Amino acid sequence: MNIRILLILAAALGIGLGYSGASPTEQAAARAATMPTTPHIVYLSAPDAVHGQMTAQTAQRLGAELQPSWAAVQQAAQAQPLDALLVARDQFAGLSDADRLWLRRQIEEGVVIVGIGIDIEPFSAALGLPSLRDPGEAPVPIGEDGYYLFRALLLGAPEDVQAMRDANWLERSILEDNVQIDTKKPLMRAWGTSRGKLTNGQDMQAFYNDLSGWIEGAYKDRERFATPPATP
Repeated sequence: MNIRILLILAAALGIGLGYSGASPTEQAAARAATMPTTPHIVYLSAPDAVHGQMTAQTAQRLGAELQPSWAAVQQAAQAQPLDALLVARDQFAGLSDADRLWLRRQIEEGVVIVGIGIDIEPFSAALGLPSLRDPGEAPVPIGEDGYYLFRALLLGAPEDVQAMRDANWLERSILEDNVQIDTKKPLMRAWGTSRGKLTNGQDMQAFYNDLSGWIEGAYKDRERFATPPATP
């Protein structure tokens, strides 16, 4: 697992997440303050797609709900905020510009995005990001039976969050160009990746542990950021 925490300023202060220009869909449902017993995980895939041991049936056993299109995924997120979105390789081809904008907002809110059976470069391109392959990393393919997981989180006052977006904070962070802005209030930003295989039951359990760990980490980050410091 590869984790980069890029900036935490007074993370215990009570500042919420916000951004300008949010659509009604993005505003439709409030995210719970604490991690739900059953996180909201969606698998965007054709019902008959097979990637190693990952099928519609195994995804559902992991607690994911199967959705057939980006529109359906967004409707599901409107009813209950996503915690993770798993996307089979072929489904990335259907991304529209509006879908990409929606997906970017999901990423910044801490939703875990997992590419199933897609290599790092096309996965990065689908998310509109520079290559997520580390400099000097051997070009080992993900393969049909592998996954690549990406997570980011941006927390702060709405005006600071928007300023970070205007500065292309995520793209620049991936390129190791640390963005510095004059913030009005505390700000937190982070991103990270991991990869693995889905070839057998042990791999599937490792994937579930990986995914659950990222989801739990996002809730803990939000909670730490929103909790006021204790009074001495």
